[in-house]
Amino acid sequence: MLLALCLAAVSSGVHKSGGKSSKESSKGPPKETSSAPHLPQHVLQAVLDQFDALAPDGKLTKSVLQAELKKALAKRHEAPFGLFDDPRHPGCPRAIAEVGAGGAANITGSDGTSGAAWAVRALVTGKEIEANFSAKGGPAALTGSWNGSAIKWADGNVWTIRSSPAPGCASAVAVSATAASVPAASVPAASVRGAPF
Repeated sequence: MLLALCLAAVSSGVHKSGGKSSKESSKGPPKETSSAPHLPQHVLQAVLDQFDALAPDGKLTKSVLQAELKKALAKRHEAPFGLFDDPRHPGCPRAIAEVGAGGAANITGSDGTSGAAWAVRALVTGKEIEANFSAKGGPAALTGSWNGSAIKWADGNVWTIRSSPAPGCASAVAVSATAASVPAASVPAASVRGAPF
């Protein structure tokens, strides 16, 4: 998702020739322009944090971002991380984010017209996922299988991958890849069998 946002920004104002926008002169320092893409701070920070890995030569180009996006899209089919549609809660967001080594993950979402947000923990092992939905009144160890485009849960529900946030719930859910995004009080200590957290 980050690379998709960056690619959109790059294609709207940066050339392959060293990263200068169409508004910049080749003489003197770059000039501030009001037509520069407006990206969320977290997107810009993530690109800055990964700049050395993305552009070891110091030249971040559209082709570099396209190559990274292609790798990210290929990898997305390996494990169930991303944004999802849940047919039992149409339009409400579902997101699964990796939170570290060992397959630990956070699942976040919101339900109903109130858009009440929730977060639960999960463990991803290859193409299998086990989630503890007890904090929101569901099963403590619901398992699911990832097929590259959807998670088929043991209860019969199927979440399909999306490329953009769900449009219809009353409030958006922030996706965080930090363990701190799931309040400790909301998840029992032994929340998911074998989970490394």
